[in-house]
Amino acid sequence: MNTHQPELAVIVPVFNGAGTLAGCLDSLSASTLRGFETIVVDDGSSDGSAEIARRFPVRLVSLEQNRGASAARNAGVAVSNAPLLFFLDADIVVPPGLLEGAAAAMRGRPEYSALFCSYTKETVPHDVYSRYKNLVHHWTHQNGSAEAATFCGGFGLIRREAFQDVGGFDTGRRFLEDIDLGYRLHRAGHRIWLAKHLQATHAKAYTLRSLWRSEVFGRALPWTRLMIEYRIFRNDLNTRVSSVLGVLTACALAVSVVVDPRLRVAGVLALLFLWLNRRFLGLCVREYGFFFAICSAGLCWLSSIGSALGACLGVGAWLRDLCSIGAGKLLALARDA
Repeated sequence: MNTHQPELAVIVPVFNGAGTLAGCLDSLSASTLRGFETIVVDDGSSDGSAEIARRFPVRLVSLEQNRGASAARNAGVAVSNAPLLFFLDADIVVPPGLLEGAAAAMRGRPEYSALFCSYTKETVPHDVYSRYKNLVHHWTHQNGSAEAATFCGGFGLIRREAFQDVGGFDTGRRFLEDIDLGYRLHRAGHRIWLAKHLQATHAKAYTLRSLWRSEVFGRALPWTRLMIEYRIFRNDLNTRVSSVLGVLTACALAVSVVVDPRLRVAGVLALLFLWLNRRFLGLCVREYGFFFAICSAGLCWLSSIGSALGACLGVGAWLRDLCSIGAGKLLALARDA
Protein backbone atom coordinates (compact mmCIF):
# COMPACT_ATOMS: atom_id res chain seq x y z
CA MET A 1 0.00 0.00 0.00
CA ASN A 2 1.19 3.55 -0.77
CA THR A 3 2.64 4.97 2.45
CA HIS A 4 1.08 8.33 1.62
CA GLN A 5 -2.38 6.81 1.45
CA PRO A 6 -4.03 6.32 4.86
CA GLU A 7 -6.15 3.23 5.35
CA LEU A 8 -8.95 5.21 6.93
CA ALA A 9 -10.29 8.75 6.68
CA VAL A 10 -12.48 10.23 9.41
CA ILE A 11 -14.88 12.78 7.93
CA VAL A 12 -16.48 15.21 10.38
CA PRO A 13 -19.16 17.56 8.99
CA VAL A 14 -19.89 20.51 11.27
CA PHE A 15 -22.43 23.31 11.15
CA ASN A 16 -22.33 25.68 14.13
CA GLY A 17 -20.96 22.92 16.33
CA ALA A 18 -18.48 24.98 18.35
CA GLY A 19 -19.90 23.65 21.60
CA THR A 20 -18.98 20.02 20.87
CA LEU A 21 -16.39 19.97 18.07
CA ALA A 22 -13.35 20.33 20.32
CA GLY A 23 -14.42 17.34 22.43
CA CYS A 24 -14.94 15.28 19.28
CA LEU A 25 -11.52 16.13 17.85
CA ASP A 26 -9.84 15.68 21.23
CA SER A 27 -11.17 12.12 21.37
CA LEU A 28 -9.81 11.41 17.88
CA SER A 29 -6.39 12.65 18.98
CA ALA A 30 -6.35 9.94 21.65
CA SER A 31 -7.17 7.14 19.18
CA THR A 32 -5.05 3.99 19.31
CA LEU A 33 -5.30 3.75 15.51
CA ARG A 34 -2.34 5.34 13.79
CA GLY A 35 -1.96 6.73 10.30
CA PHE A 36 -5.56 7.80 9.69
CA GLU A 37 -6.49 11.24 8.39
CA THR A 38 -9.15 13.55 9.80
CA ILE A 39 -11.11 15.81 7.48
CA VAL A 40 -13.36 18.46 9.01
CA VAL A 41 -15.89 19.98 6.62
CA ASP A 42 -17.16 23.33 7.85
CA ASP A 43 -20.66 23.57 6.37
CA GLY A 44 -20.98 27.35 6.36
CA SER A 45 -20.73 27.80 10.15
CA SER A 46 -20.99 31.24 11.73
CA ASP A 47 -19.95 30.33 15.30
CA GLY A 48 -16.21 29.83 14.96
CA SER A 49 -16.26 26.09 14.29
CA ALA A 50 -13.58 26.50 11.61
CA GLU A 51 -11.27 28.27 14.07
CA ILE A 52 -11.67 25.40 16.54
CA ALA A 53 -10.86 22.85 13.83
CA ARG A 54 -7.64 24.72 12.95
CA ARG A 55 -6.31 24.02 16.45
CA PHE A 56 -6.13 20.32 15.63
CA PRO A 57 -4.08 18.28 13.12
CA VAL A 58 -6.92 18.00 10.62
CA ARG A 59 -7.54 18.89 7.02
CA LEU A 60 -10.17 21.63 6.91
CA VAL A 61 -12.59 21.97 4.02
CA SER A 62 -14.77 25.08 4.11
CA LEU A 63 -18.07 25.40 2.25
CA GLU A 64 -19.14 28.97 1.55
CA GLN A 65 -22.74 28.35 2.59
CA ASN A 66 -24.66 25.73 4.50
CA ARG A 67 -25.48 22.86 2.16
CA GLY A 68 -26.42 20.13 4.63
CA ALA A 69 -24.70 17.07 6.06
CA SER A 70 -24.97 15.10 2.81
CA ALA A 71 -23.07 17.66 0.76
CA ALA A 72 -20.54 18.19 3.55
CA ARG A 73 -19.77 14.48 3.86
CA ASN A 74 -19.49 14.10 0.09
CA ALA A 75 -17.09 17.05 0.02
CA GLY A 76 -14.95 15.31 2.64
CA VAL A 77 -14.85 12.12 0.61
CA ALA A 78 -13.81 14.07 -2.50
CA VAL A 79 -10.54 15.25 -0.91
CA SER A 80 -9.56 11.84 0.46
CA ASN A 81 -8.47 8.65 -1.26
CA ALA A 82 -8.57 6.31 1.77
CA PRO A 83 -10.26 2.95 1.09
CA LEU A 84 -12.21 3.13 4.38
CA LEU A 85 -14.44 6.13 5.13
CA PHE A 86 -15.52 6.74 8.71
CA PHE A 87 -18.25 9.37 9.10
CA LEU A 88 -18.38 11.01 12.51
CA ASP A 89 -20.72 13.74 13.73
CA ALA A 90 -19.22 16.70 15.55
CA ASP A 91 -21.25 15.94 18.70
CA ILE A 92 -19.82 12.42 19.17
CA VAL A 93 -16.95 11.52 21.51
CA VAL A 94 -15.20 8.26 20.57
CA PRO A 95 -13.21 6.05 22.96
CA PRO A 96 -9.54 5.45 22.07
CA GLY A 97 -10.06 1.98 20.61
CA LEU A 98 -13.17 2.59 18.50
CA LEU A 99 -11.49 3.48 15.20
CA GLU A 100 -9.01 0.64 15.51
CA GLY A 101 -11.84 -1.77 16.33
CA ALA A 102 -13.92 -0.57 13.38
CA ALA A 103 -11.02 -0.89 10.93
CA ALA A 104 -10.18 -4.36 12.26
CA ALA A 105 -13.82 -5.41 11.95
CA MET A 106 -13.88 -4.46 8.28
CA ARG A 107 -10.60 -6.25 7.62
CA GLY A 108 -11.97 -9.38 9.25
CA ARG A 109 -15.34 -9.24 7.49
CA PRO A 110 -14.70 -8.68 3.80
CA GLU A 111 -18.28 -9.71 3.03
CA TYR A 112 -19.56 -6.50 4.67
CA SER A 113 -19.50 -3.16 2.88
CA ALA A 114 -20.31 -0.98 5.88
CA LEU A 115 -20.86 -0.94 9.62
CA PHE A 116 -22.15 1.49 12.19
CA CYS A 117 -21.73 1.74 15.93
CA SER A 118 -23.97 2.24 18.96
CA TYR A 119 -24.34 5.00 21.52
CA THR A 120 -23.17 4.37 25.07
CA LYS A 121 -25.71 4.53 27.90
CA GLU A 122 -24.01 7.67 29.20
CA THR A 123 -24.25 11.10 27.60
CA VAL A 124 -22.40 14.36 28.18
CA PRO A 125 -25.45 16.57 29.01
CA HIS A 126 -27.09 15.53 32.30
CA ASP A 127 -30.60 16.95 31.82
CA VAL A 128 -33.63 14.66 31.65
CA TYR A 129 -34.38 15.22 27.96
CA SER A 130 -30.84 14.51 26.74
CA ARG A 131 -30.42 11.45 28.96
CA TYR A 132 -33.80 10.10 27.84
CA LYS A 133 -33.10 10.57 24.12
CA ASN A 134 -29.62 9.08 24.43
CA LEU A 135 -30.96 6.01 26.26
CA VAL A 136 -33.53 5.59 23.48
CA HIS A 137 -30.71 5.61 20.93
CA HIS A 138 -28.64 3.16 22.99
CA TRP A 139 -31.59 0.84 23.59
CA THR A 140 -32.59 0.89 19.92
CA HIS A 141 -29.10 0.02 18.72
CA GLN A 142 -28.45 -2.65 21.34
CA ASN A 143 -31.72 -4.41 20.50
CA GLY A 144 -31.46 -4.06 16.73
CA SER A 145 -30.56 -6.78 14.28
CA ALA A 146 -26.82 -7.12 13.64
CA GLU A 147 -27.65 -7.59 9.95
CA ALA A 148 -28.86 -4.09 9.16
CA ALA A 149 -30.57 -2.46 6.21
CA THR A 150 -29.79 1.09 7.32
CA PHE A 151 -26.68 3.15 8.02
CA CYS A 152 -25.77 5.71 10.68
CA GLY A 153 -23.80 8.73 9.52
CA GLY A 154 -23.11 9.76 13.11
CA PHE A 155 -20.51 7.03 13.50
CA GLY A 156 -20.45 4.73 10.54
CA LEU A 157 -17.74 3.20 8.35
CA ILE A 158 -18.12 2.29 4.69
CA ARG A 159 -15.80 0.99 2.01
CA ARG A 160 -15.07 3.63 -0.61
CA GLU A 161 -16.07 1.38 -3.52
CA ALA A 162 -19.47 0.70 -1.94
CA PHE A 163 -19.99 4.41 -1.24
CA GLN A 164 -19.19 5.24 -4.84
CA ASP A 165 -21.30 2.34 -6.13
CA VAL A 166 -24.49 3.93 -4.78
CA GLY A 167 -23.51 7.52 -5.55
CA GLY A 168 -22.72 8.71 -2.03
CA PHE A 169 -25.11 10.73 0.10
CA ASP A 170 -28.14 12.26 -1.59
CA THR A 171 -27.55 16.02 -1.33
CA GLY A 172 -31.25 16.65 -1.81
CA ARG A 173 -32.06 15.14 1.60
CA ARG A 174 -31.70 17.18 4.78
CA PHE A 175 -33.03 14.54 7.18
CA LEU A 176 -32.17 10.83 7.51
CA GLU A 177 -29.76 11.04 4.60
CA ASP A 178 -27.84 8.20 6.25
CA ILE A 179 -30.92 5.95 6.37
CA ASP A 180 -31.42 6.69 2.69
CA LEU A 181 -27.82 5.70 1.98
CA GLY A 182 -28.28 2.48 3.95
CA TYR A 183 -31.42 1.57 2.05
CA ARG A 184 -29.64 2.12 -1.27
CA LEU A 185 -26.70 0.00 -0.11
CA HIS A 186 -29.10 -2.74 0.99
CA ARG A 187 -31.02 -2.73 -2.28
CA ALA A 188 -27.73 -2.85 -4.23
CA GLY A 189 -26.77 -6.05 -2.40
CA HIS A 190 -24.24 -4.58 0.04
CA ARG A 191 -24.23 -5.97 3.58
CA ILE A 192 -24.26 -3.64 6.60
CA TRP A 193 -23.31 -4.67 10.13
CA LEU A 194 -24.54 -3.06 13.35
CA ALA A 195 -21.43 -3.46 15.52
CA LYS A 196 -23.02 -3.18 18.96
CA HIS A 197 -19.74 -3.63 20.80
CA LEU A 198 -18.34 -0.43 19.29
CA GLN A 199 -19.89 2.39 21.30
CA ALA A 200 -19.38 6.14 21.41
CA THR A 201 -20.77 8.91 23.62
CA HIS A 202 -23.33 11.46 22.47
CA ALA A 203 -22.73 15.08 23.47
CA LYS A 204 -25.91 16.55 21.97
CA ALA A 205 -28.21 18.48 24.31
CA TYR A 206 -31.98 18.25 23.85
CA THR A 207 -34.86 20.36 25.09
CA LEU A 208 -38.51 19.32 25.16
CA ARG A 209 -39.10 21.40 22.05
CA SER A 210 -36.12 20.00 20.11
CA LEU A 211 -37.04 16.47 21.22
CA TRP A 212 -40.54 16.85 19.79
CA ARG A 213 -39.34 18.56 16.61
CA SER A 214 -36.74 15.84 16.06
CA GLU A 215 -39.28 13.06 16.56
CA VAL A 216 -41.85 14.50 14.15
CA PHE A 217 -39.85 16.23 11.43
CA GLY A 218 -36.40 14.69 11.79
CA ARG A 219 -37.36 11.02 12.09
CA ALA A 220 -40.98 9.89 11.69
CA LEU A 221 -41.91 12.02 8.69
CA PRO A 222 -38.82 11.39 6.51
CA TRP A 223 -38.47 7.75 7.62
CA THR A 224 -42.07 7.03 6.62
CA ARG A 225 -41.43 8.50 3.19
CA LEU A 226 -38.25 6.48 2.81
CA MET A 227 -39.92 3.19 3.78
CA ILE A 228 -42.70 3.78 1.26
CA GLU A 229 -40.29 4.94 -1.44
CA TYR A 230 -37.94 1.97 -1.06
CA ARG A 231 -40.64 -0.50 0.02
CA ILE A 232 -38.51 -1.62 2.95
CA PHE A 233 -40.50 -2.51 6.06
CA ARG A 234 -38.49 -4.33 8.73
CA ASN A 235 -39.20 -5.42 12.30
CA ASP A 236 -36.03 -3.68 13.45
CA LEU A 237 -34.68 -0.54 15.14
CA ASN A 238 -37.35 2.20 15.32
CA THR A 239 -39.80 0.21 13.19
CA ARG A 240 -40.08 -2.85 15.44
CA VAL A 241 -43.57 -4.29 15.88
CA SER A 242 -43.49 -3.45 19.59
CA SER A 243 -42.67 0.18 18.75
CA VAL A 244 -45.56 0.38 16.28
CA LEU A 245 -47.92 -1.11 18.86
CA GLY A 246 -46.65 1.42 21.39
CA VAL A 247 -47.45 4.28 19.02
CA LEU A 248 -50.96 2.95 18.37
CA THR A 249 -51.57 2.47 22.09
CA ALA A 250 -50.34 6.01 22.86
CA CYS A 251 -52.76 7.44 20.29
CA ALA A 252 -55.63 5.33 21.61
CA LEU A 253 -54.82 6.53 25.12
CA ALA A 254 -54.99 10.16 24.03
CA VAL A 255 -58.34 9.61 22.30
CA SER A 256 -59.78 7.70 25.28
CA VAL A 257 -59.05 10.59 27.64
CA VAL A 258 -61.08 12.90 25.40
CA VAL A 259 -64.07 10.61 24.80
CA ASP A 260 -64.25 9.08 28.29
CA PRO A 261 -63.63 11.67 31.04
CA ARG A 262 -64.05 8.94 33.67
CA LEU A 263 -60.83 7.37 32.32
CA ARG A 264 -62.07 3.77 32.56
CA VAL A 265 -60.45 2.77 29.27
CA ALA A 266 -57.51 5.12 29.69
CA GLY A 267 -56.25 3.24 32.73
CA VAL A 268 -56.12 -0.03 30.83
CA LEU A 269 -54.41 1.59 27.85
CA ALA A 270 -51.88 3.30 30.12
CA LEU A 271 -50.96 -0.03 31.68
CA LEU A 272 -50.66 -1.59 28.22
CA PHE A 273 -48.40 1.27 27.09
CA LEU A 274 -46.17 0.82 30.13
CA TRP A 275 -46.04 -2.94 29.55
CA LEU A 276 -45.01 -2.48 25.90
CA ASN A 277 -42.17 -0.21 27.04
CA ARG A 278 -41.32 -2.15 30.21
CA ARG A 279 -37.83 -3.22 29.18
CA PHE A 280 -36.74 0.27 28.18
CA LEU A 281 -38.25 1.77 31.33
CA GLY A 282 -36.46 -0.90 33.34
CA LEU A 283 -33.21 0.36 31.83
CA CYS A 284 -34.18 3.90 32.86
CA VAL A 285 -34.70 2.75 36.45
CA ARG A 286 -31.36 0.96 36.56
CA GLU A 287 -29.46 3.90 35.12
CA TYR A 288 -31.05 6.93 36.78
CA GLY A 289 -33.74 5.81 39.24
CA PHE A 290 -37.54 5.69 39.50
CA PHE A 291 -38.17 9.42 39.13
CA PHE A 292 -36.27 9.47 35.86
CA ALA A 293 -38.21 6.39 34.69
CA ILE A 294 -41.50 8.15 35.45
CA CYS A 295 -40.38 11.18 33.43
CA SER A 296 -39.23 8.84 30.66
CA ALA A 297 -42.64 7.15 30.54
CA GLY A 298 -44.22 10.55 29.86
CA LEU A 299 -41.60 11.36 27.24
CA CYS A 300 -42.17 7.93 25.65
CA TRP A 301 -45.85 8.76 25.30
CA LEU A 302 -45.11 12.21 23.89
CA SER A 303 -42.57 10.76 21.44
CA SER A 304 -45.07 8.12 20.35
CA ILE A 305 -47.65 10.80 19.60
CA GLY A 306 -44.98 12.66 17.63
CA SER A 307 -44.14 9.50 15.70
CA ALA A 308 -47.80 9.03 14.79
CA LEU A 309 -48.10 12.64 13.63
CA GLY A 310 -44.87 12.40 11.65
CA ALA A 311 -45.97 9.13 10.02
CA CYS A 312 -49.25 10.71 8.93
CA LEU A 313 -47.42 13.72 7.54
CA GLY A 314 -45.01 11.37 5.77
CA VAL A 315 -47.81 9.46 4.07
CA GLY A 316 -49.43 12.77 3.13
CA ALA A 317 -46.18 14.07 1.63
CA TRP A 318 -45.72 10.85 -0.34
CA LEU A 319 -49.28 11.08 -1.72
CA ARG A 320 -48.69 14.72 -2.62
CA ASP A 321 -45.52 13.80 -4.51
CA LEU A 322 -47.32 10.93 -6.20
CA CYS A 323 -50.09 13.25 -7.36
CA SER A 324 -47.54 15.79 -8.59
CA ILE A 325 -45.77 13.10 -10.63
CA GLY A 326 -49.08 11.93 -12.04
CA ALA A 327 -50.12 15.46 -12.96
CA GLY A 328 -46.73 16.02 -14.64
CA LYS A 329 -47.14 12.90 -16.74
CA LEU A 330 -50.66 13.97 -17.79
CA LEU A 331 -49.39 17.39 -18.85
CA ALA A 332 -46.58 15.76 -20.82
CA LEU A 333 -49.08 13.50 -22.58
CA ALA A 334 -51.29 16.49 -23.35
CA ARG A 335 -48.36 18.39 -24.86
CA ASP A 336 -47.39 15.38 -26.98
CA ALA A 337 -50.94 14.80 -28.21
